[in-house]
Amino acid sequence: MKRPLRSSISIFSLLLVVLCLSALTACDASKKLMKDAQTLESGGLNAEAYEKYAFIYQNYSNANARVGMKRVAQQILTSKSQKAQMLCMSENYEAAFTAYEDAIHFYQQNTDLELSQSINLMESFTDCKSRYIDMLYNQAEDAVRNDQYDKANTLIRKIYAVDRNNQRAIYLEMMCDILPNYNAGQLAFDKGMYREAYVYFDEVCKIDAGFKDARSMRDECVKRGSYSIVYRVIDNETLADIYEESIASAVKGKLLNQSNPFMELLERDQMDMIFQELQETLSPEYDNEGGAESGKLKRARFILAGELISLEYRTTPETTSKCDCYATYRIYSDKVNCYQYVQSSTIAATYKFKLLDAETGKLYKSDILHFDLNDQGKRYSYEIQKKISLTSPTLTKDHDVNLANKVEPEVDQLLTKAEMFSRMYEYFAGEVSKTMANFRP
Repeated sequence: MKRPLRSSISIFSLLLVVLCLSALTACDASKKLMKDAQTLESGGLNAEAYEKYAFIYQNYSNANARVGMKRVAQQILTSKSQKAQMLCMSENYEAAFTAYEDAIHFYQQNTDLELSQSINLMESFTDCKSRYIDMLYNQAEDAVRNDQYDKANTLIRKIYAVDRNNQRAIYLEMMCDILPNYNAGQLAFDKGMYREAYVYFDEVCKIDAGFKDARSMRDECVKRGSYSIVYRVIDNETLADIYEESIASAVKGKLLNQSNPFMELLERDQMDMIFQELQETLSPEYDNEGGAESGKLKRARFILAGELISLEYRTTPETTSKCDCYATYRIYSDKVNCYQYVQSSTIAATYKFKLLDAETGKLYKSDILHFDLNDQGKRYSYEIQKKISLTSPTLTKDHDVNLANKVEPEVDQLLTKAEMFSRMYEYFAGEVSKTMANFRP
């Protein structure tokens, strides 16, 4: 009974010996690694020493390694902080930002070591950014003063990369948009180019309506560059008045839709007073000595006169012809008849307009426009043939036809007369409107 107890004591003793040997081995390894770490530290290789101390502490829980780790980490943090400061002081800002971010990241990684900051890193970083922004803003401001707006915008974008909501940069960017337009407006105004100047001053007002005298200059451009115009129909006695009046209405509508601040479209109440004037100015014999006096009696500076010279509208009778049932309806049967109905309409018109100075009779523009439109309408139908009923020779009924696959063909509706005339009015009005949009008195 005593032998098993003796055997157990022997095994326990053996295990104890093994553990002691392991501890002695680990202790020797730890001491060797500590010696290596201290050697690296004394040699100024702080980064490698830090890694070595960290390894020892994590694997052997060596308190001395922990102390060494904190000591070296403190030296590394101080070095990183000083580097960031020096770069900022030498105005190497972009490199300084990288150095600050590296130092702050290292500090945050080692909060458990309770490292002390030789400087407040976040405050120092913020101060460095402010100095960088001030430098960029001063350079951008100088660029704006020298009309170097592209350069200024490049510098402003660099400010935004650091501080997207920087109010001074936002203001300066606005100036980069305002000043080129304002200066160009002044130049155009001085040269009497009031329409061009208006565009520039209006752009300034869209950005900042209170900038200097931009609004009053824009209004002055309209005052100096505005002109009045009247549209007058030259009656063609061979055509119904409704066509001429419809063209006149379409032209006026187009002119008003231009939202042209310079053009004032007038209505003429005393049409008979100007009729003779326009008849003269549109006649082949018209010269600069005729037609001006009656224009002087009116407020309009320019006369836009239009005449519908010719108009022809034709519609052909609808024709009927047989068509292929399978191609049209996808019906395959000789007991079905399919039909196509075709009708066409044509409108052809010639319109003449002239733009005249109401006071001098000077001709600014004259053109003859032609409008031609042809349209064709198509529709279809099918009819199942009849057969004699077997129950009564006097009765008939449809043949039995399979319509399961029948499709409805596409129908091309013929334009109505109103639609065709509307397109004509729109065309003539559009061409006149283009002329007036490009007109510069």
